[in-house]
Amino acid sequence: MKGLAPVERIGMTSATPSAVPERDESEDAGLLLVAHRNGDGDAFRKLVERYRRPVFSYLFHCGVPDPDRDDLFQEIFVRIHRRASSYQAARPLHPWLFTVVANAVRSYFRKQKRLFLFTGPLPESVRDDAPDGETVAAARETTAWLERAIQGLPLPQREVLLLAAVENLPLSDIASILELPLNTVKTHLRRARLRLIDGFERRTGSAS
Repeated sequence: MKGLAPVERIGMTSATPSAVPERDESEDAGLLLVAHRNGDGDAFRKLVERYRRPVFSYLFHCGVPDPDRDDLFQEIFVRIHRRASSYQAARPLHPWLFTVVANAVRSYFRKQKRLFLFTGPLPESVRDDAPDGETVAAARETTAWLERAIQGLPLPQREVLLLAAVENLPLSDIASILELPLNTVKTHLRRARLRLIDGFERRTGSAS
């Protein structure tokens, strides 16, 4: 992205992402954002690296096309940088950060006016390595089917499912992130799970 200040581009490349952020007491991600806004020149780079994989994964599963994914990733962290002053250190960073992510994705699709289409298997850059073998091959086939099935869900159901099942956020946080009533979030999650279960049963012939 052109015209960004140096601090806004720190660590913003599409290199292989790190592991899903760990919520441990030794290095709370929220402290990195606080340190960044207090002038720590290395804190923002660490924050970007820590959240690279989950954010790229969310963009992929929401249907952001590969050519646009890196630019949107950068835009998200520019937004995080600019809004750092609004983050309350006493609150968990994860829900706050994914509010920015979800809003950026919604804004992107409003601008693009695109359908949400599944475009292929999960890229290596957001997929964990796994050993070879028949069991692993079968698991990958099931995973590929699941990714296609998730892409087939209506966007509201998909957003709730990803935030609940992948990011492990509480439903109350998801309601806040998506600006939806809690009961609506519960309904979207229940319908998403039922659709996936029904599809899996039809795929495996296990439906009664």
